[in-house]
Amino acid sequence: MKNKFIIILYIILIIIIVLFFVEGLKKRTDVILKDYSVIENEKMIKLNITITSSMGYARDLKVKQSGDNKYITFYSTFGFLNSKIGAKSEYEIELNPSYTKIYFFVGDGEYKLVLKKDESTNEWVFIK
Repeated sequence: MKNKFIIILYIILIIIIVLFFVEGLKKRTDVILKDYSVIENEKMIKLNITITSSMGYARDLKVKQSGDNKYITFYSTFGFLNSKIGAKSEYEIELNPSYTKIYFFVGDGEYKLVLKKDESTNEWVFIK
């Protein structure tokens, strides 16, 4: 009887641990750009983001480059429901002078344009 209880307890513990980590592997599709600033002689850009849903936070991002564009995917924090473990709202990404657009992942393999470099002024412009 005691052995069955211990086995059940281990199974429950394993399930909880797996669910804790799986949440942090999920891609966020509800991230919006709140503010940004170009730093370090236009070699970096600081992104200040927020989440539109009432629950959850972003903890990390993955940046892909394709041509002159940057594609950014954000990931949920580890934990359950509204966990703040590893939560961040500011991220710095490298810029190359040739980059012209920055996109955020919105789900179903789609990305939304959030920043675009104005060709005439060479300044980054927020896309609403």
